[in-house]
Amino acid sequence: MNNTRVLPIVKWVGGKRQLLGNIIEKLPAEVLEDRTAYFEPFIGGGAVLFRLQMSNAVINDHNEELINLYRVIRDRPAELI
Repeated sequence: MNNTRVLPIVKWVGGKRQLLGNIIEKLPAEVLEDRTAYFEPFIGGGAVLFRLQMSNAVINDHNEELINLYRVIRDRPAELI
C-alpha cells in the first residue's frame, strides 16, 4: 500500500500533480500491478514518482541542480538534514 504522506519535495513549474489522475489511468495495468520499475525522463517535483512509489525507479531531468538535489537526498540524507 502506498504511504500517503510521501509527497514531492519541491513544487515544480509545469508539474504533473494536477494531471496525476489522467496520467495514472492511462498507465498499463501491468505497470500498476507489478510496481517494480519506473522510468521518468522529466522528474521535476516527482509527483508521478511519489504517487506510484515503485520499488525501483530511474529518474532524469535536464536541470542538473534538480538531479543533484535528488542525489543528495538518496546518498547523503543525514548531511542534508
